[in-house]
Amino acid sequence: MTAFIVHAMPAGDADPCAPATHAVVAEGREPCRRCLRNALPGENLLLLPYDPFTVRSPYTGDGPVYVHADGCEPHRPEPSVLPEQVDRPRQFSVRAYDDEAMMRDAAIVQPEELADRARTMLSDGVAYLHAHFASTGCFAFRIDRAG
Repeated sequence: MTAFIVHAMPAGDADPCAPATHAVVAEGREPCRRCLRNALPGENLLLLPYDPFTVRSPYTGDGPVYVHADGCEPHRPEPSVLPEQVDRPRQFSVRAYDDEAMMRDAAIVQPEELADRARTMLSDGVAYLHAHFASTGCFAFRIDRAG
């Protein structure tokens, strides 16, 4: 079975000085893309544009992400371990890409299906996966083969 690893911000950290950045006070459960934990009510966040791709293709482009405004400990990936943001009631859109960032497959999955679906999708010709929150379409994290 294919082991996988989750990466928080594959294209580097988001730019807090981006012109479209908005300061937000968390209501609770807003997903920080740096630490991959859900924000607690009252935490200061930034909502800003982020492009998770490391190469250009027709699929690239900025989308909204939250990060803790005062910084946070970056996500420390462990093989085949999903972050706390993979929980109910969230659904995920999982998109498979090749080395040229061209989409090869996509699926909508429930949180409890994500690990198995990631293992299946990380097949020959697929370089990595992007997980997005299905309801809003926002980038959540990247999934690669471990090792």
